[in-house]
Amino acid sequence: MVIRKLMLVGLTVLLSAEMLGNSALAESKEEIEARIRALDNERYQLSQQLQQINASGDISSDMADETLPVEQARDDLIERRLLEQESTRNPFSITTHRTNYLFPVSYNAKQNSENFRNITTDAGPDSNEVKFQLSVKVNLAEDVFGSVGDVYFGYTQRSWWQAYNTDASSPFRETNYEPEIFIDFDNAWSALGWVNTRNRVSFNHQSNGRSDPLSRSWNRVYLESIFQRGDWALTLAPHWRVPESENDDDNPDIERYMGYGDIRLAKRLDNNHEISGQWRGNPSAGHHGTQIDYSWPTFNSLRAHVQYYYGYGESMIDYDNRVHRLSIGFSLNPLFSATGLNR
Repeated sequence: MVIRKLMLVGLTVLLSAEMLGNSALAESKEEIEARIRALDNERYQLSQQLQQINASGDISSDMADETLPVEQARDDLIERRLLEQESTRNPFSITTHRTNYLFPVSYNAKQNSENFRNITTDAGPDSNEVKFQLSVKVNLAEDVFGSVGDVYFGYTQRSWWQAYNTDASSPFRETNYEPEIFIDFDNAWSALGWVNTRNRVSFNHQSNGRSDPLSRSWNRVYLESIFQRGDWALTLAPHWRVPESENDDDNPDIERYMGYGDIRLAKRLDNNHEISGQWRGNPSAGHHGTQIDYSWPTFNSLRAHVQYYYGYGESMIDYDNRVHRLSIGFSLNPLFSATGLNR
């Protein structure tokens, strides 16, 4: 009996020691991660102070001026990474994905009347409509390849609403649904003064949810790479269309108009103003689409936003129709933010 008691006591001590050891390891890991985040944040704050000193002229060495754009790009990367780490601690956290905007005034001088007749015959399309975009993402997994590779589910919905066309009962002229699963690789590789801050691989579906003859859809795999140099950012996003059978393909010639990817160049101006230009198209077919955005802070988190689009590929229904559109309204997340620089 005594031996049994001694064995039981020994086993209890061993289990208690193991539990305490695991607890200590867990606490140690949490402390290390907290320390890393604190050091990243401290580095970011010190870098901001150094930029202010350089701007005031207290430090004027050529070497400091040359490294500033690279350091600024890396600071943007650290800031985005810190925000995403904070959001992933909440399992129900949803963050912004692409730019979220609302344009109460969106004037298109070249509406597609033929397609609109398949929606309603009560009246033709108004040139002025409401355009808005909702775009969010949620983190599914982190560090799937060792210490890199974060997996997300993203959803973007873009709509063109004939809100002022009461003669046609104010229908939604077009809505594009774009779910995707992607993996992000944050980097800090630099060359020639540019920093490759992120690479993304995504499987993307885009459709307008219509039946024939208005049905449009395609599936793509794209690689998106972002390069930053100070207040400049270049985004390259080539894509490959997943082949479909001839009977299932609603838009077999879409690549003749949308091309094989997007290119965007953005610039952060004084007082947090931002301007960007995006191009898509197929030069060999002579089809192009250009979008220019300009936004600036107004109040709280809202930004005034002006968007101009000319050419093909603005929406699924108008991929083969030349659009000439000017939109005015508001947006939420700036490009140069922790969740920005997504097309």
